Amino acid sequence: MPTDLRIGILGAARIAPKAVCDPARVVGGVSLAGVAARNREKAQTFADQHGIEKAYADYDELIASPDIDLVYNPLPINLHAEWTIKALEAGKHVLCEKPFAMNVEEAKAMLAAADKADKRLIEAFHYRYHPAFAVCMDWLNEGRIGDVTRIDADFSVQIRDTDDEIRQFPETGGGAMMDLGCYPLSWALHLLGSDLTVVDAKAETTRRGVDQTLLARLQHGKAWVHLTTSMAQGTPFNADMTIAGTDGLIYFKNPLAPHAGSTLSMRRADGSEVDQLRPISPISTYTWQLAAIVDALKTGQPLATEGQVIIDQQAGLDAIYEAAGLRHLRYR
Repeated sequence: MPTDLRIGILGAARIAPKAVCDPARVVGGVSLAGVAARNREKAQTFADQHGIEKAYADYDELIASPDIDLVYNPLPINLHAEWTIKALEAGKHVLCEKPFAMNVEEAKAMLAAADKADKRLIEAFHYRYHPAFAVCMDWLNEGRIGDVTRIDADFSVQIRDTDDEIRQFPETGGGAMMDLGCYPLSWALHLLGSDLTVVDAKAETTRRGVDQTLLARLQHGKAWVHLTTSMAQGTPFNADMTIAGTDGLIYFKNPLAPHAGSTLSMRRADGSEVDQLRPISPISTYTWQLAAIVDALKTGQPLATEGQVIIDQQAGLDAIYEAAGLRHLRYR
C-alpha cells in the first residue's frame, strides 16, 4: 500500500501551483502523482514545470487511474459537479475549489455522491485552516467582545474583463460574489454558524450580465452581517473584516491570506487595544489546508470545510443572488 496521499490535478489551472503543488513540497506524506489538461501536451508542460509524476491524456484517464487517491478540482465552476461526481464514483477523495458549485442543488448532488462512495469531499476554503482565523474564532467563542452585533466583511479586487477570463462569463459561474464575495460569506458562516438569513442585496452588472459589485445584508439573531465585493476595473485589492460586539470589536485585516500580511487585533468599546495576535504565521493558508487534509484522511477526523457547511455556503450564495434579482445566474 502506498504511504503517500497521491494527488491528481484536473486542469492546468492558474491556482493549482499555489493551492496544491507548492504546499505538496513541504507537507509530508503527499505526492503529486498526476495532472490532466485539455490535451496531453499541455498537461506534460504543466507536469514538467511543477514536478508532477505523470501527465494524463484527459480527465477521464486521470480519474480512472489506480495511482490517484485524491483529485483536486480547480476547473471552471460549471464543471465542478460533473467531474467531482465522476471522481467520487471512481473511488477518489476530492478537494474541490471554491465556489463549490453553480447552485445548492448541484452541491447536494455532489455530497450525495460522496456519501454513496464513502469518500471525502472538501471545499477548498484554505483560509479556514490558518491559525490566525482559529484565534479569531477563539476570541469570539470566549466571549471576549461580548455578543456579536455586527460584522462588516469585504473582499474586492479587479478581475480583468477579457475574452479568456472565465470569471466574467455567466455560463462558467462568473461574478464578483461567486469568486470573491464567497469568502466574506464563508467567514461569517464559520464565525456565527449556519443560521444566516439574507435580508436584501443589491448588485451592479457587467456588459456580460454578471455581478460586478454586490452588497448584501444578512441577519443572525440580533447580529447584522454586511458583505461587500467588487471586481470592477480599477478596484484595488482589499480583504478585511470588522466584528463588533457589545463589549468591543475585532479587526481582521486580510483574513483571506494572513500569511501574506495581516493584522488581527481586539479593542474595547472605548477604542483601547486589548490584544493583538503576534506573530502571524507566514506559512501559507494552502499549506495549512493540505496538512489538515492529509491528517484527516489518516485519522478519519472531520474537516472544517466539508459536510453541511458546504450546503449552508451554497444556499447562502443562492439566496444572495435571488435577493439581488440575479437568480438566473445560479439556475440556468
